[in-house]
Amino acid sequence: MTVEVALGPGSSTWDRLGQWRYLLVMHRTLVLQAAHPAVGAAVAEYSVYNARPWRRLLRTLDSLHTYVYGSAAEQRRELARLERLHRRMQGTDGYGRSYDAGDTTARAWVHLTLFEGVLTMQRLGGEPLSSEETARFYREWCRLGHEFGLAPQDLPATPEEFETYFAHVVAEVLEDNATVRDLLSGSIYRVPPPAALPLPGLVWAPLRYAVVTAAVQATAVTLPPAYRERLRLTTVPGLGLLVDGLHLTTRLAFELLPKPWRYMPLAAASIRAAAAPRVTTAPESFFESVLDQNGDGHLRWPDLLAMAREISTHFDLDEKDEDQVHEAFRSWWEQLCAATRTTSDGTVTAAAYAVALADGRYPGVPSREDGVGAVAAVVRGLVDRDGNGEVRQDEYARLLDHSPRRHELIAAMRELDHDGDGTILGDELEQAVREFLVGERDFAAARQLLGRI
Repeated sequence: MTVEVALGPGSSTWDRLGQWRYLLVMHRTLVLQAAHPAVGAAVAEYSVYNARPWRRLLRTLDSLHTYVYGSAAEQRRELARLERLHRRMQGTDGYGRSYDAGDTTARAWVHLTLFEGVLTMQRLGGEPLSSEETARFYREWCRLGHEFGLAPQDLPATPEEFETYFAHVVAEVLEDNATVRDLLSGSIYRVPPPAALPLPGLVWAPLRYAVVTAAVQATAVTLPPAYRERLRLTTVPGLGLLVDGLHLTTRLAFELLPKPWRYMPLAAASIRAAAAPRVTTAPESFFESVLDQNGDGHLRWPDLLAMAREISTHFDLDEKDEDQVHEAFRSWWEQLCAATRTTSDGTVTAAAYAVALADGRYPGVPSREDGVGAVAAVVRGLVDRDGNGEVRQDEYARLLDHSPRRHELIAAMRELDHDGDGTILGDELEQAVREFLVGERDFAAARQLLGRI
């Protein structure tokens, strides 16, 4: 009996689509998409990929991974954005034909080329999907297509019908157009160096030519033969074997890495969040697992100060907000010192912490004005900026734009979004942080904010 797996952890889609290896077939997928008359015309008229290729690539990947790995609310917003975007892409191409990027057949083709790209990635990597796994992956991909606004009749019903559909579109629909030719040649001379790799022109020009030419040749040799012949593309003899070897070597190398490292950031963050075991915390063990930041067995003010710096870094705070964070952590330190009967310039030992817990001196009555309650209140205030008691995912996502662990934190915050509507309650966030800070519950987002993951 076949067990259906919803799109999410354990699904075929989650396991394969977000891998770094997909970049090896990404250019091929873009060429196949652009070869569709409506898509090619829309890209030629409306896209700025030729002027901003890296930005276009990153946004394409971000969009794809959002509607595969994102929360329900993220998926809805991204699909709605794509629908609005495509609805505006209409016109007449150079042959006088009207086109509409929102046309069902064009959208179905774009959606299905991504599925075919994964199949190609697996095949070239020497690990083709079995017929059973292909069927499972295709069912998941069709369900995602339905979320994308495609009706069941817009997509082939089975992988076998998809093969017939794909062969037909390649043979009868795809064309040689300006966008395809630009992707296969003209863009070589325009691709700037990546922002993270500011190379001088004299260095970048030959490197660009070599890298882009290799990418184009690798794309050409893996295109469907019927379409490659229509384009009259020629490739270097033996290139097919080299490309197969590259894919196989890459797959084998990536299999040596921990699973999350094989995936691009948003996919990796979602996989980590789904796989992370729920940690059972106890107030007695919290001292060692969280409070003692440098692991020397003692708690001093610099340990808490390190946590304050971590939070300030994740939220990229200005001076005023940073001061509030530091004041709240200072208040927490003074509460700990008072409860353990330690001077504020001294050292809190694990034994004194345990006695304070046993005697009920710590954490005491919750207060939003001082101590651990003040820290929780400040964190809530940083996230719930307008103070309306609710925080939408797009709000806290923007706050974390500069965080080195942005994707992981956004995925971890989903723990408090129980109904998947993209909104968390300010009261619940504050309570979760407060309970975490006294060791009464685990909260992965708090661990990451404090630098303990």
